[in-house]
Amino acid sequence: MSSEVHGYVVLTGIAEREGSQFASYCRELGTSSCGDTVGEAFENLGDAIEVHINALMETGELHRVFRERNIRIDLEPPPDELAIRVSPGKIFTIYQRPITVVAPA
Repeated sequence: MSSEVHGYVVLTGIAEREGSQFASYCRELGTSSCGDTVGEAFENLGDAIEVHINALMETGELHRVFRERNIRIDLEPPPDELAIRVSPGKIFTIYQRPITVVAPA
């Protein structure tokens, strides 16, 4: 028998200028995107993260990938302030996503 677990995952998005565009990536998942502006790059990255997580859930690989990449699912919402380290010249954002997974019995 299994049960649903409701939790939260916090992922970071980092963007940097590459030529005339901004490249963005999520270091935890390895997902990336780009855009003409920082905002567009982060918005596109958020969409890519959502697609990635949904695909992991649909294929039953979410637990394995999160475990291999040390991505935590917390039961409580994340705090209002988080400390993130990025290299100079890079811009970051935080993606907080509620997540429901089926926990093995």
